[in-house]
Amino acid sequence: MIVKMSVNMPVKPCFKCKAPSVIYQRYSGRYLCAPHLKADILARAKRTIRLDGGLGKRPVIAFLWEGQACYCLLQVMGEIVGNRPEMEFVILYQGMSPNLPIDNISLPSSIRIRTEDITGRKVKDVVILSGADRLVRCTTLDEEAEQVLNSLLSGNCSSLFETEDISPLTWIRPFREIPAGEIELVAGELKALASEDRGDLSYARLFFESITKSHPSVPFSLIRYKDRLCDLELSRDKQE
Repeated sequence: MIVKMSVNMPVKPCFKCKAPSVIYQRYSGRYLCAPHLKADILARAKRTIRLDGGLGKRPVIAFLWEGQACYCLLQVMGEIVGNRPEMEFVILYQGMSPNLPIDNISLPSSIRIRTEDITGRKVKDVVILSGADRLVRCTTLDEEAEQVLNSLLSGNCSSLFETEDISPLTWIRPFREIPAGEIELVAGELKALASEDRGDLSYARLFFESITKSHPSVPFSLIRYKDRLCDLELSRDKQE
């Protein structure tokens, strides 16, 4: 889906500024330098946030800690929130040391960070007590598309509709339409840590990565398919 520029490859110019590119987005047909890749990710993250319901007006935003990619997520969210006065990011963690290395995160001075242990507690209750009404996840395009593909391969399409009910809270997924490889690349520009844990990949993930090599738009088609099914299901529920 994306091609990282290596030292052995001829470097193509960025399509916007003609600076050396760091990536070729096969799904868009564009070469991008690091600053314009960052700008592209910020623009797409803002669009996804709007589609998810926006950031709301409360001065507190909660985050589920889901690994090192969350460093990059916090940096991106810091740039999106900007200089809103007296903002607070609450990081919810489970099963890890409370001394998260958040000192490595550079955010506007108006944003304060604190952590909250959710072990043995309901996430929704902790978020509500924190004063937030938005819960941010670090789900990437790869993870979202893999979930859809796994449901299709297993024949269990009903699982696409099974999402945790956190009302009156709202899920926010800024990276939902951004490939994990792009997030890892832009992490350097954001001075944030981000490395995907490859581990033992599922059959669905291996099949997903294989098919996207020749069909780079497949991940986007998969999440559009899920969104359409969910819209139809919601419409049917309202009619009943």
